[in-house]
Amino acid sequence: MNRSLIRQLFLWGAAALIFVSLSGCGGSIPEPTLEGDAETRLTQGRQYLEQGKINDAIAEFQAVIRLDPGSAEGHFRLGNAYFQRGQLEDAAKEFQKTLELDANNMDARSNLGAVYYEQGQFDKAATEFGQAISMQPDDADIHYNLGATYVQQLKLDPAIAEFKEAIRLDPNLASAYFGLGNAFKLQVKTQEAIEALEKFLALNSSDAQMRAIAESLLTELKAP
Repeated sequence: MNRSLIRQLFLWGAAALIFVSLSGCGGSIPEPTLEGDAETRLTQGRQYLEQGKINDAIAEFQAVIRLDPGSAEGHFRLGNAYFQRGQLEDAAKEFQKTLELDANNMDARSNLGAVYYEQGQFDKAATEFGQAISMQPDDADIHYNLGATYVQQLKLDPAIAEFKEAIRLDPNLASAYFGLGNAFKLQVKTQEAIEALEKFLALNSSDAQMRAIAESLLTELKAP
């Protein structure tokens, strides 16, 4: 199964958001037809998703599930599409169904955690991310996600430990330095926060929004 669409959570001070593409979310969902086989419809749905045609992708994945109710990937892909459309409850149900069909699906576990995170259910999010890590302990993104969740719970020492583990696994993971800077700032560890945020800026050259946030935090931290 391909990697999940929902990979990293991003912190902004005390708030948080999940960084995903929301293109193509408007309009209505076409009524799914049952022509063709499940694998062909699955491929078509993936292509629509890559093109940002979320509603068309949803119709295809719904058709996959009608043709093959036991398709774990069909439910997983539909969950991703629902998430991108902002239908969080529907997304959660599809990820839960994926896990019923494939209990070892780490991506579904992690994405379910992302849904809970977006809903503000941080205890549930931490549980899902923790279980995903137990399945794949060397996944830097999920360690970052668990750290971001701990920050929301103000569990700053565990958050810092997760960000440091993410950096150990992937020293170029810019978001982990951003999270680390946030956590140190909340602990009033000014120098550590500055060093982490400056490292984030050195690594992140493409995300203008996150760079602007980091630069604002650095200005605040360096103020006399």
